[in-house]
Amino acid sequence: MFNSNGKLVSSLNEISSDFITQLHTQLTVSEILRIENGNILFWEYHYFRIIAGLRRHRFEIPMNFTMEYLETEISKLFSHDQTNQDSILLRIQFLANENSIDFLISSNKVLGLDKIEPTKNYNLDLFKEASIQAVRLSNLSTTNATIFTIGKRYAEENGLDDCVLLNDQKNLTETLQGSLYLLQKDTILTPSLECGCQDFALRSAFNDWIEKEQKTIELFKQAINPFELQKSEELMVLSIERGGQSVSQYRKTNYRSFKLQQLFAKFVRELY
Repeated sequence: MFNSNGKLVSSLNEISSDFITQLHTQLTVSEILRIENGNILFWEYHYFRIIAGLRRHRFEIPMNFTMEYLETEISKLFSHDQTNQDSILLRIQFLANENSIDFLISSNKVLGLDKIEPTKNYNLDLFKEASIQAVRLSNLSTTNATIFTIGKRYAEENGLDDCVLLNDQKNLTETLQGSLYLLQKDTILTPSLECGCQDFALRSAFNDWIEKEQKTIELFKQAINPFELQKSEELMVLSIERGGQSVSQYRKTNYRSFKLQQLFAKFVRELY
């Protein structure tokens, strides 16, 4: 099922061929959201990220693109299901069209964040063939799309589950699959937005929750040297698709998965 500019359709064949062609050939701004039990998780974070992204890409934002309007359009995809108990990953694409914005929303049923089982053996390494610029423009998902495509192919060719990307200052940004967190005793390190990582809604929500609710753990959003990976007790990769994924190995360094995994599980429980 799709929502094409406010109209529900069951097949892409029901959508204008010109619109489909434009989605494949022109710049689009996309956002991945998660719906649990009929609710859009972190909707406020997502909405402000969407609007900021549209502005940065010089889209002419219509006056009706309010939080309530977009939430209503998103809700159309699952409101016809009376149970509303499914977990859904939803992708919304925005396309500039003269003085307006076209959009296409698609959905896919998935496991809930509280039901995802992290992969037991999750190995990563550094990706050094290209670097992310340490500028705010890199916070947008479109900016470094080619680097991510090449990096994922590199990981597959080398039998890796993931790779850590570096910025042009040789500091960590994120991994190919999500936001990166390092645990060192009672301190959590994560790259700051100034390092060039993407400003995902889940990252923002999780960071705010740690800072407000967790008094025994201190979070630092900062520039992180790659040597900190080997000095850390645990690593975790965070994404809206996979939840919290513990890292088991980076090069010759092995990690346990206990505190960060428990912390994310607690965060998820409070969502319900």
